[in-house]
Amino acid sequence: AVPPMFLPWKIRGMALNNRVVVSPMCMYSATDGLPDDWHLVHYGALAKGGAALVYTEMTNVSPEARITPSCTGIWSDEHTQAGRRITDFAHQQSSAKMALQIGHAGPKGATLEPWAWGDTLDAPLPEAAQWPLLSASAIPFDSYSPVPQAMTRADMDTVLQQHVDAAERAVTAGFDMIEMHAAHGYLLSAFITPLLNQRDDEYGGSLENRLRYPLEVCRAMRAAWPTDRPMSVRISAHDWMADAGVTEADALAIAKAFSVAGADIITVPSRMT
Repeated sequence: AVPPMFLPWKIRGMALNNRVVVSPMCMYSATDGLPDDWHLVHYGALAKGGAALVYTEMTNVSPEARITPSCTGIWSDEHTQAGRRITDFAHQQSSAKMALQIGHAGPKGATLEPWAWGDTLDAPLPEAAQWPLLSASAIPFDSYSPVPQAMTRADMDTVLQQHVDAAERAVTAGFDMIEMHAAHGYLLSAFITPLLNQRDDEYGGSLENRLRYPLEVCRAMRAAWPTDRPMSVRISAHDWMADAGVTEADALAIAKAFSVAGADIITVPSRMT
C-alpha cells in the first residue's frame, strides 16, 4: 500500500500529488523586500525536490511590517512581479504548488538578521535604523525591544487593507494558496495573546475580544482570495507561561474561530517565540 504521506490530496480547487509540505523558512536575503535570483534558486530547488506544496517565508505587507531589513515583502507591483517569476518557474518545472505566507511583524519588527544577534534573541536594530512599530498595546516584546505604538482604529484599518492588498497581489503573482500569519508574537498574534494585548476597549480583555481584529483581517483576506484556492491561518499552540498567556484550550477555540472565518487549514507551531 502507498504510505499516506505519498497519497494525493485535494483542498478546494488545489490538487496535490502527495502530502509533503515545505514549511516557511525566513531566509533574510531580500533587498527592499524584493525576492531576487537567490529566492528563485531557493524556491525553485524546493519545488523541484518533490514536495507537493512549498511555502514562502513570511512575506510582509509593508516596509514597516518586516522583521528585519532583509525580509521579503509584497507591497508593490515590483514585488508582485518578482513573486510571479518564482511561481512561474515552479509551475513550469515541477508539479509543486506555491503558498505565500503573509504577515506583519508588529512588536517583533526592526530587528537585526539572526547572524548579527550575538547573545540577544531578536536583537533590535540600532536606534537610528529602527522604524516605528505597531502592536495591540504599547508593550515591548522583550525587555530590550523597542516599545511599539498601540494601534488606533485608523491603524487597524490601514493594516487590514494592507493584508487584503497582499492577498490580491498574491493572485496576480500566481500563488496557489495563502497563509495569514497570526502566531509567534507578530502583529495579529499580539492581539490574541493577553501577554501583549492589554487593551481596555472591545479588542482587549476576553479571548473573544482579543480575536476580534485578527478575525476581521482573516475574513477580509478570504473575501479577496479566489474561492477555489485554499487559505490557512498560523496560530501559536501555547504561550508556555505559567498561569498566563494562550493555553492549549484557548488554541482550540482560536482554531475553531478562524475556521468559521474561512480558514481551510490551521497551522499550529508550538509557541510565541
